[in-house]
Amino acid sequence: MEGDFRLLGPIDLLQLLAQGGKTGVFLVEGPGGAGEVYLERGRPVHAAFAGKAGREALLEVLALKEGRFRFHLGAKAPLTTLAGPLEAYLLEAIRSLDERVEVGPFDLVRPSARLEAVGATLDPVELALLQDLGRGKSPLDLVGRWPLEEVLKRLGHLARLRLVEVAPRVPRTAKLRVALGKRGAQVEALLLKAWRVHYGPFAQVRVKGAREVLLPVEGVEGLGVELRLSPELLLFHGLKVGEEVLVWPEV
Repeated sequence: MEGDFRLLGPIDLLQLLAQGGKTGVFLVEGPGGAGEVYLERGRPVHAAFAGKAGREALLEVLALKEGRFRFHLGAKAPLTTLAGPLEAYLLEAIRSLDERVEVGPFDLVRPSARLEAVGATLDPVELALLQDLGRGKSPLDLVGRWPLEEVLKRLGHLARLRLVEVAPRVPRTAKLRVALGKRGAQVEALLLKAWRVHYGPFAQVRVKGAREVLLPVEGVEGLGVELRLSPELLLFHGLKVGEEVLVWPEV
């Protein structure tokens, strides 16, 4: 097997070889030099690239954006410089390169069957997110300990490795918690973006608590599941701090 990285990069190619349980050497030639990654039954055991060896060399290979490759089936590694499953190194490379699948705030995210093989290699934040997923939740359901932007980014990295499955959903109603703000009505900027991508421009949202009201709204980063209202709006509409309300765009 040989070719270049125009269609598939080293991350995807090595992942395919690992999933197939292949033994052999993956040879690469790129702008920064030549290298090799040895696999035994799909697990990386040795890597070398441009004078480096082991983990550092493997990450250099995974970061290549252009170049050529060849895979020689059955080749044995001359020494061992790596341990553990390939996915652990892939996830580290994907984090550093920020390669991810786009996950929306309303999408349904579930752990995949492949997770069991690599769970122990995840960092504490990713592991906690996956434990909170259960049988499936939206990123909005996971906001609390981490900002929504961080949740989306982490899940996107995990989805890139197919450790979670993402089912896109139409961005509709969000359950938000009323909080005290300084001016007007404000919601998470990422929520407004998701709504506007789907529905087009709008300037107001409907808020349903004990009664339904229509409010002009602006987006602010980092609000997560909070709907921030000025003291005047809280008083005028009879809403209370800490109250949960349903919010959706007026389109």
